[in-house]
Amino acid sequence: MIETPARILRTEGATAWVVAAAPASCGACGGKGCGSSIFTRLLHRDEPEYAVDNAIGAQPGEAVVIGVEDGAVFKAALAAYLVPLALLMLGAMLGARLGEVQAVVGAVLGLLLAVLWLRRRRAGARPIILRRGEAACQSRN
Repeated sequence: MIETPARILRTEGATAWVVAAAPASCGACGGKGCGSSIFTRLLHRDEPEYAVDNAIGAQPGEAVVIGVEDGAVFKAALAAYLVPLALLMLGAMLGARLGEVQAVVGAVLGLLLAVLWLRRRRAGARPIILRRGEAACQSRN
C-alpha cells in the first residue's frame, strides 16, 4: 500500500476531501527546485483537493494518513495513457481504409470513445484514510 500524510478539509458523508502534504523538496536538488515543481506552482496555485473514503470517521482539520492499493497508480496510468492512444490509433487505421479525411475522423472518434470509457471507469479504486495523525502534516499556508 502506498501511503502519504494529508489534512482533512471537509467531509461529506463517508467521503473526506483532503490536501496531501507534499514534501518541501525531493532531496535530489537540495531544495533549489526543479522544473517539475516550478510547473506545479504555476499551474496549481492552490493546493489540489482529493476525495477519499473516510472509513474511520475523521473530522475536518485532522491530520491523517491516506493510502492507495499497490498497483492502482500503474493501472490508472495505463488507463489514462495507453487506452486513449490505442483507440485513437485504431480509429485512425480503420478510417484510413476509406480515405485521409476519414482517418482524422476515425482518430477523433476513437479518442472520444476513450474519454467516454474513462468517465465511466472513474468509479474505480479510491484512496482510503488508513489512520489518524502524522506530525509532518501541517498546512503550508
